[in-house]
Order: sequence, then C-alpha cells, then structure tokens
Amino acid sequence: MTASKLKGSLLEYTVRRILLNCGFTKVRPDGLLIYDRGGLTMINGKGAAHDADVLMNPPIQMPFSYPYRLNFECKAYNKKVGLTIIRNALGLRYDINEFEIVTRTHLRERQNNRRSPLAIDNRQRFNYQVGVASVEDFTKPAFEFAANNKIPLISLRWFLPANICDSFHQITPAYLQRFTEQQLNDLHQFFKGNDNENATTFLRETDSIFRNIYNSILEFENRVLIGLLESGDLLFLISDNNDNVEYLSNRNTVMTARFHYRRRALDNWTLSVNQEARFEFYLPARIIEMWKEQSFDSQAAINLKAELFSRVFVFVRNGELPFRILQIDRRWLNEINGNE
Repeated sequence: MTASKLKGSLLEYTVRRILLNCGFTKVRPDGLLIYDRGGLTMINGKGAAHDADVLMNPPIQMPFSYPYRLNFECKAYNKKVGLTIIRNALGLRYDINEFEIVTRTHLRERQNNRRSPLAIDNRQRFNYQVGVASVEDFTKPAFEFAANNKIPLISLRWFLPANICDSFHQITPAYLQRFTEQQLNDLHQFFKGNDNENATTFLRETDSIFRNIYNSILEFENRVLIGLLESGDLLFLISDNNDNVEYLSNRNTVMTARFHYRRRALDNWTLSVNQEARFEFYLPARIIEMWKEQSFDSQAAINLKAELFSRVFVFVRNGELPFRILQIDRRWLNEINGNE
C-alpha cells in the first residue's frame, strides 16, 4: 500500500463524512452504468469509465430537471492544486453528462418512422456536477477557472486545524513501515467507504497520524452544515461549537440571516442566524470573482447580499424536512444600504 493511495483515500473519507453528516447520501452502484472495480467506484462516460472518488446524492432535488448528483475529485498533494486539475474536472463533467447508450439496434429503430418504442436506452438520467477537494489551497488560475465554470472547490485548509492538514503530508513511505501491510489495506478499504472492523479498532486503539486525523474529522463534522444559495453555489457553514448547529437544526420556522465580512479577510464571511447562532464560511469562488470585478467595493458587497444571499437552504439531518430556510433580514439590509 502506497502513501499516496492512503492519503487520497483519507481525503475522500473526510469529504464523504462531511457530506453524509449534512444529509447527502452515497450513490449505490447499479452494476452497469456505475460499478465497483477493485474497491473503486467507476462511472461510465462518453470516452471512458472514470474513478468517482466521492459520488453523492444531494438531500433535495430541483423540479423539471434530471436529478442531480455530485462527484468530488480528491487531491491530497503537498502543494496547491493547479489549473490542469480543474480543467480535468470540467472535462470529466462533460464526459459523464454527455454519455449516452447508442447501439446498432437503436440506430436501426430510428429508420422506422412508425416505431412504437423510443430509439434510446430506457434508463434514469442524471445531471452530474463535479468538484475538486484538496488538502491544500488552489492556485489563482485554478481558482478563477473554477469560478467561471461553476466548479465547487473544497480545501481542508479552510476549516481544519493547520496541524491536522500538515499531518496528511507526514504519511510517507518511511512512516508506513511502522505498520503491517494488512493494517494499511484495512485502513484503505475503510477510507474508501467499506465497512472494516479491523480498521475501526485500529483507529480507536492505535496511536498514529491516522487516529489524530480521524478524531479531528469526528469532532469537526458536528460543527459544520452545508448551505445552498438559489444560484446553486454551496456554502460550508462552520461553527466553533455544535450548539449553533443544534440551534439551526431544531427550528422548523424560517429564520433570518445577516452576513458580514472583515476587511482583512474578504473571502471569509460570517453568517448570523436570528442574531443568536453564528457560522463562518468561505465565499464561493464565483462570487469572489464577481466582487473582485467591482474592486471589493462595500456597496457592491451589499448588492451581492441582496441578490445572491436573499435565501439560503441549509441541509440538516434532524426531522422530516431535510433542510432549513434562512431569509436575509430585510430591515437590517435596508439599514446598512449605503452605510457599510
């Protein structure tokens, strides 16, 4: 078992746990269009079958459209992710969504204008979104390309402690020599989403970098929720404790929201819910680019809040309704208009 494989599968596990905790569900292979191969989840595309690192169903779907699915490509590099990786993600999105089954039988059926069945494969179709998750951050060209093509980005540096992110890069071939090949294989299978009791015992009882990262993930997932703007942009809402998460999850009424930013960190915003619960989030890349085009003007920020943050759907796992609705505090927005 190589260090790169273990780091990659550990990153996949981290992203998968966060999404599952926010109400996403794992896509189950159907054995044909999506299938398992050697512990990998493969999805067919127009040109080839691809390894889908983290393939999930969102908690809610939009009407009048094919159901959506989300796949995150995970890169555990010890450097910033560059433009090539983001371009590949765009190519993957195209290849998966353009895939269609056309056989000789289908082609012959099209020649018959009086045919009764459709000359296409009878199957459920999906809209696939492809994002990129990384331990490290992204280069400026990668960031801009992702923004222009609506490719979701996640960096563990945005929300996990620095020492935990650094720990990923301490998983080296020399470090792995401390463990047996069977232990490493068990961990890899567990991180890929397969039940493995030996790996669970190892993570609970054996002092290791893997246990430190694993425990940090368990602690963090209780402090994060995922929000969806009406524009389709994702927000990772992070609280400094799980009391704020419980506050939002346990209320079934529409709540008011206020959004703030600090001049020293323009991409790091704060969400206040009913002025009682507080979350931080990184502004999506596309919205940062929109604001940048206006020189990060304060009035432009107010306009963005009014246009893009008027309503936020926050995914939760409590109750029958899989999300909570936050509406921007209009009275507060009117008060700050022209004064922020």
